[in-house]
Amino acid sequence: MKERLLLIINNEKKINFLIYGFGQSFNLLSPLIIAPFIVAICREEGLGKVGLGFAMALFLILIVDYAFDVKGTKQVSESRNNNQSLSHVLSVALFTKLTLFFIAVSAALLVIFFVPFLSQEKSMYLLSLTIVFAQVFNPIWFFQGLEKFRILSLLNIFSKTTYVLLVYNFIKQPEDYILTNFFLGISSFFFNVLGLLILNFKYQIKINIPKLKDITTIIKEDFTFCLSQLFLSARQLSPLVLTGYFLGFSFAGQYKIIEQIITLFRTYIQVFLKFFYPSLCYQVVINQFSAFQHWKKYTFYNFFLILASLVFIFFFAEPILHFFHLNPYYFVSVLAVFKVSLLVSLLMSFSLPLEQFVLVLGKNKKYIATVIFVTIVNILLIIIFINYYQLYAVIGSMIISEILFISMYFNSAFKNLKRVQ
Repeated sequence: MKERLLLIINNEKKINFLIYGFGQSFNLLSPLIIAPFIVAICREEGLGKVGLGFAMALFLILIVDYAFDVKGTKQVSESRNNNQSLSHVLSVALFTKLTLFFIAVSAALLVIFFVPFLSQEKSMYLLSLTIVFAQVFNPIWFFQGLEKFRILSLLNIFSKTTYVLLVYNFIKQPEDYILTNFFLGISSFFFNVLGLLILNFKYQIKINIPKLKDITTIIKEDFTFCLSQLFLSARQLSPLVLTGYFLGFSFAGQYKIIEQIITLFRTYIQVFLKFFYPSLCYQVVINQFSAFQHWKKYTFYNFFLILASLVFIFFFAEPILHFFHLNPYYFVSVLAVFKVSLLVSLLMSFSLPLEQFVLVLGKNKKYIATVIFVTIVNILLIIIFINYYQLYAVIGSMIISEILFISMYFNSAFKNLKRVQ
């Protein structure tokens, strides 16, 4: 009877993983579908501008999310059988994110209107803020904690499909690039709200106005962790922003094409790890060494899959770049940088799982210190060398950053693992 029960549980996990993977594949595919379409109509400059608007939105999202996608998911996972506690977690998260949205957008508006580099494209940046507003209502982290992967996947599939359809139907002229991020924002908003309604009516998880004290407590307690996420976001977004600032929108567009593959693998790894995150949090409480064995198993399977994929991309780099409609004038130089950039994705297959395990072990202070240090190094390297080595400087700084992450995360996790063994 016990063996049969374990078999049913394992089969259910496999089915959930397939459903979750299929749903999240739309996050991976939609940028690859959109990017060549934008380049074909708006050229590399248009893609570069869209990328900068999206980068701004992602940075603001880190403020709005305030680490709910990490710490909130863990809270939901641990309280999954208590509807009253779940309702409290969701309510506090929603109103905290709404408060932070108004703070973040107020600051963003000042920057958009008074910084010349941004004000020349203020319409596009203002429309990009819809992505940030939609994120306030994003319930994906909550469904993840509950391990409701079917609903999570359906919401994601419909949201990304709607986004792609809007872009393909309404972007017809080079100047239409300003609508790209707006379409992502409105499609996300609609299906995020639908997700909240499902939580209310299907799972009886209510949204109530929390006490102001609950909101301020969250903001105070999680400030340093959120600060580390902002530094992490700055590290991920600074290559594109600094490329656009120092080298211009055309180079930003070229980098954005290269970044599509880096983002593809980063998103895939993060999505893959998020599937195991709730169960890993639960297992660590019961038995840390057993949790480590579980983490090690899926991490190494994932590494070999990524390695095989990157080898394939390396040998088929030319047709892949042709897929993005890259201007022939830039093709040879971008191809060389593109091949070097594949090393970034390979290194992430180590750094991101190590990051996850450090967080699960509760080593938040070491995690924060690592993120801040590596971010500062990454940005300084780009600023110092970008005018001399252009895109090579950007990719080189990213490679060095990933190596630093691996060594520092490994050191943090390994000391703990020696004790639990």
